[in-house]
Amino acid sequence: MKSNPFFELYVTDRISPRDFVTIFSDFLVPHAEPLFLQGNAVVTGIQGSGKSMLLQLLQPYIRRQYFESGKDFPVSPERRKFLGVTVNLAHSSAIDFGLRRDFDAEPQEVELLFADFFNYLAIEALIKNLRYVAEGPPALAKEIGLNASHKELAELAKTLSVLPIWEDWITPSENIEDFQTAISLRLRAYRRYLHMKDRELDAGFRATRTAIGSPIVECADALQRAGFIDRNTSVFVNVDQYEELGNISSRNKDHPADYRAVINKALASRDPRVSYRIGTRGHAWKRHSLIMGTNAKLEEERDYKYVDLDMLLKRAENAGADIFSKFARDVFDRRLKFAGFSEKTVKAKDALVEVYGRSPNAADKVKKYGLRRPEKALRFEKGLKPETIEALTSLAKRDLLSAKLGEIWIRQKGDVYDLKVPDGQLPWELSKWWKKERREAAALQIASQTQQRTLWGGAEDLVGLSGGNILVFLSLNQFIWDTWLQDKGREFTSLEELPSLDIFVQTTGVHKASHFWVEKIRQETGRSGDRSRFAFIVAEFLARRLYEDLKLSNPGHTGFSVLMSDLEEFPRVKAFLEELADYGNFLMLDHTTKNSDRKGRVKLYFHPVFCPRFDIPFVRTKEPYYASIKDVLNWMHLAGSKAGLPSAELASQKELF
Repeated sequence: MKSNPFFELYVTDRISPRDFVTIFSDFLVPHAEPLFLQGNAVVTGIQGSGKSMLLQLLQPYIRRQYFESGKDFPVSPERRKFLGVTVNLAHSSAIDFGLRRDFDAEPQEVELLFADFFNYLAIEALIKNLRYVAEGPPALAKEIGLNASHKELAELAKTLSVLPIWEDWITPSENIEDFQTAISLRLRAYRRYLHMKDRELDAGFRATRTAIGSPIVECADALQRAGFIDRNTSVFVNVDQYEELGNISSRNKDHPADYRAVINKALASRDPRVSYRIGTRGHAWKRHSLIMGTNAKLEEERDYKYVDLDMLLKRAENAGADIFSKFARDVFDRRLKFAGFSEKTVKAKDALVEVYGRSPNAADKVKKYGLRRPEKALRFEKGLKPETIEALTSLAKRDLLSAKLGEIWIRQKGDVYDLKVPDGQLPWELSKWWKKERREAAALQIASQTQQRTLWGGAEDLVGLSGGNILVFLSLNQFIWDTWLQDKGREFTSLEELPSLDIFVQTTGVHKASHFWVEKIRQETGRSGDRSRFAFIVAEFLARRLYEDLKLSNPGHTGFSVLMSDLEEFPRVKAFLEELADYGNFLMLDHTTKNSDRKGRVKLYFHPVFCPRFDIPFVRTKEPYYASIKDVLNWMHLAGSKAGLPSAELASQKELF
């Protein structure tokens, strides 16, 4: 047992099936029903949204672990009749097609070879999983709809090896081992060629290559006709790491091989005998829906069902409808139980609140700074009435945030108010919405002006900073618990009661997590360097506006908004902003403008976990900064991005720079 319940973040790849069954939260399963129905399904979300964990339920070894552990498989009984087959494109050498530079001369040919390679990977996984299920508990095989015992698999090999789809490259096999060997030999030859161990690819491969998706459809059909699997058992092919296909390098910039279009063609066939499952990022999917060999694109509902986890987990204004908060709490509870806390202890109360407490409001956070002379945080304009200065100075000793808001109120409205009233009757205290819109920004101004570290902590802050991303939530917990354990030692032995973690410990952990996620931008694929520099440039711009705006006239300028029409005119800018959202660096949302022109806009805010690093609030209030396309292009230019303007546009927009 590890001392930190959140020590391991990437559980999908690194934990055993037994631990997966313990840790996995089934909270999202009812919201992702298309994954367990016949027909193609695409689930999108930024890294850490839970895609891979959901898709792991298709794996037979995970399903068998549920069965053998005596735990209920989290898919409804009427949806359990399926056999999952996973093709991991990163682990199987599929992305190594970019190593062969000779492929650049014939992109269409390489697409056909890639299709054949993928087909053999799928068949290899199919046979492996059939054997695994057949060798397991008979009751599980029956639930799936597999009617072949281990001894009968020899007949299965005889059935599959003589299918015409192999073009005589595979010879009739007497047993399942021989059939698997034939499949493995072809894949091994591909890999030797991709890794440049062999100068030439076997000429017979081109003559016997298979069309994308055809072999597994033919095999599934043959298995059903022969009675090895039930007619109503679905075969699901999970294409893992689909988005990595867009990162395969090519020197042919004009006509590179489109590997995603190859997979898309398999979906476009809409063959009911085999259904595909794609897990990828949102904009990455929608921007690349071309189908190999055609000018057509995949269509939602017609070619596939769509599950958008980002939209599903987006924080709702209505706390009762906030799915992510409930999801995060379920994951939190499971991690605590996995670490050794008893279920009774974890479930007795709201464990997240028990450990972290309720998030203090802005006024309470300011009080926790413990300033000896809080009035030093006030900045008085020249010409203020002495009685106004005296009233605010006195108020600062009782409630510094209220005094700061009073300073801001008078800057906006003028020094025309009688402040000799009870604190609750002060004009800014009576203006509920004005105060609500400015209290977070005012608290940050106080922290900045008194050289204090902004405090972050409590259950609500941790859920909010996670931005609907379960990986970020786990990361915040990991850094907080690591900070706490530095004082307790790497091991804590008393697991009877949940610990209560101090707000200052939480703050240190949150700042560490925030720095980690900001630095992580550079480690990502895509234009990570450009995105990182852009983030810092925009953060500096927004923070400067926030801290220099002593009137706090625009407390909502923690994000920016752009006209949709401008983005349509500058498609490369649009693609760059979508990439920022695609990687979870920014949240990109439709914006209902309050301008009289009512023109459509989109608004972008930093992912909340970045906000502690950039010293800006993550709570979104009022209107964001209305950026012109000139602003955005200038930020991109300063970031060194080449995505801003094509040459023709640049010639007509030189004044931008």
